[in-house]
Amino acid sequence: MDIQVDFSDLAMNLKGDLENVQKQINFATMRALNAGAYKASKDTAREIEQVFKSPTPWVMSSIRYRKATKEKLESRVDFDGWGNKQGVTVSQVLRAEIEGGERRLKRHEIALQRAGVLPAGMAIVPGPASQKDSYGNMPVSQINQIMSYFQAFGQQGYSANMRDGGKRLARGNKKSGARGFVYFVLQKPHGKLHAGVYQRVSFGGLGSAIKPIMYFVPMPRYRKAFAFYTIAYQSGREEFNKQYPVMLREAFRTAR
Repeated sequence: MDIQVDFSDLAMNLKGDLENVQKQINFATMRALNAGAYKASKDTAREIEQVFKSPTPWVMSSIRYRKATKEKLESRVDFDGWGNKQGVTVSQVLRAEIEGGERRLKRHEIALQRAGVLPAGMAIVPGPASQKDSYGNMPVSQINQIMSYFQAFGQQGYSANMRDGGKRLARGNKKSGARGFVYFVLQKPHGKLHAGVYQRVSFGGLGSAIKPIMYFVPMPRYRKAFAFYTIAYQSGREEFNKQYPVMLREAFRTAR
């Protein structure tokens, strides 16, 4: 008597069970990865507040996390890659504090250096008489005015350069009462004056005053002050390990 036992149905059922198990594992992994990335984004933002004095809202809101999907089990935490109106990203601004070393030239520093205003190896800091926002930074409008005055805008922005050599500024505005002024540069210290960009303000027949707008200083070097990627990895890893067992049990409990 020939007896045959067909295990094909059992194999198919086992395969289906294994596929369902893998599906639930992937789902739990995805959710735990996203929980870890979210926690890492919050912890790194909190660290920015502790490391830096009065960080701007732009910096504070720049941290992004990319969610994992069922198809791609990978989450990511990083800075916003779009940047501000000038195309500068927060990762570029904070690179020296994250990696350490010499700060890179900012765009207006490069432009003023090419125009022969800023000496090589020097950086710009706001002078005592410069306009400042609530975070202590020079506003873009004043920086652009100085760049325009010294014709530091490149070929793509030549129309923004002052064509009258700053005569309009020197005349002032009688209607608004704004006094006339001119900019001038000291590339080396002169007496008690630091190297930098100055504004000479005219008071009509009552003389004039010199105001320091920008100072030229040696290019600063930074120590590593903000361990962004270390904090993000450790925070995300800790949260993943905490959430994964919970997510896995929930996935199998609710599996159909």
